Amino acid sequence: MAELKLNYQPRQQFLPFHQRDQRFACLVCHRRAGKTVACVNELVLRALYTAKKNARYAYIAPFYRQAKDVAWSYLKDVTKHFAVETRESDLRVVLPNGAWISLYGADNPDALRGIYLDGVVLDEYGDCRPSLWAEVILPTLADRQGFAVFIGTPKGKNHFYEINERAQKDSSWFQMTLKASDSGLLKQEDLQEMSHQMEQAQYDQEFECDFTSAVLGTYYAEDIQTCEQQNRAHLTNMFTPNKPVYVSADLGFSDSTALWFWQDHGEFIDLIDYEEHQGKTLDFYVQLLFGKQFPIEKLYLPHDAKQRTLQTGRGTVEQLLTAGFNCEIVPYLTVQQGIDAARLMLPMCRFDAKTDKGVEALRAYKRQYSEMNKAYQNKPLHDWASNGADSFRYMSLVARTPGTVTQKPKEPIDYMPKYTLNQLFEENEKAPILSIARRRH
Repeated sequence: MAELKLNYQPRQQFLPFHQRDQRFACLVCHRRAGKTVACVNELVLRALYTAKKNARYAYIAPFYRQAKDVAWSYLKDVTKHFAVETRESDLRVVLPNGAWISLYGADNPDALRGIYLDGVVLDEYGDCRPSLWAEVILPTLADRQGFAVFIGTPKGKNHFYEINERAQKDSSWFQMTLKASDSGLLKQEDLQEMSHQMEQAQYDQEFECDFTSAVLGTYYAEDIQTCEQQNRAHLTNMFTPNKPVYVSADLGFSDSTALWFWQDHGEFIDLIDYEEHQGKTLDFYVQLLFGKQFPIEKLYLPHDAKQRTLQTGRGTVEQLLTAGFNCEIVPYLTVQQGIDAARLMLPMCRFDAKTDKGVEALRAYKRQYSEMNKAYQNKPLHDWASNGADSFRYMSLVARTPGTVTQKPKEPIDYMPKYTLNQLFEENEKAPILSIARRRH
């Protein structure tokens, strides 16, 4: 193959990144720094000049639509003079040496299972599912020793923060932080104007790469932080024998199903276990529940569990009853009222380390952001965190301990509850509640 030259002049700030020899890299960059451009070109350069046969590379964004909107047009433009095939259907570019680059969304991790990769860029990794790296991406790189690049802007002390902390401490990793005040990539007058127009926490987070700033738009991040500060999270051996175990479930068999397991100790609700899986059948979850070290006293299910499926002609409740579980449908409240209930419940919760994935979902659960209005909307964003947060919301509606959850939050903000948990139920006392129970034999 004749030598091909890429028409790319990297910014001076990104030269150390392109010249690195480490296998893994973490780039923490301010908005508009050009990190996506640099990383797309990195993939193309690696793919063009690789000595590997049938090389495979991937760019992964939190959502498939995001990958298409952010990187696809640019990838096509960069490779338009030498690509031998451009596949719109699966966002793939094939190069003259047989290597290809594909774009994926982290919202469909199954598309990445069973393939190998020689290199991958994980864009806005903090918005991706925390388990994506270890459970899905790393295995695709293992046999061919592929490289990985994590990029993004800070959004609190989440899994991207943890990756960055590791990269800073491990010499086998490349780490780079580009703050707007240091990079010289944006005009000073523009930065001053944005600092005046934005909340300080948002500016520090997005332009000064500050992981410690408050994560705007989240529902429970501060509550989870308080749990950790009070040593009510990441505990061990919390299961108490001879005490009932209850389960709340958010059912999403086509995507994710999340299960919280808890015990009521009066003063505290102990969350002792958490399970979340994708694309599994109901039989899988029945076996999972029977396989636990403790018997399940009751399953709490959402209203859609009553709906009949095309496959069986029976609702999920019916099938679980047949399997021998006690089942109850949670009270019918609006999503916002359920969120309010969860915020009232969190101060009395303790979390076992087995629930860490669920805790991260609670920490990341946030409101939708309107780019048009430049403001957070009063409704949740449906992403990887939603299922765990929804299941916890159901738990909060039923795991009530009298006399301890009737207090209002200490520091109300615009989307915090203005009433007690009991009042939430009083407002909906006329709503239909279905309760079904059958003892396991």
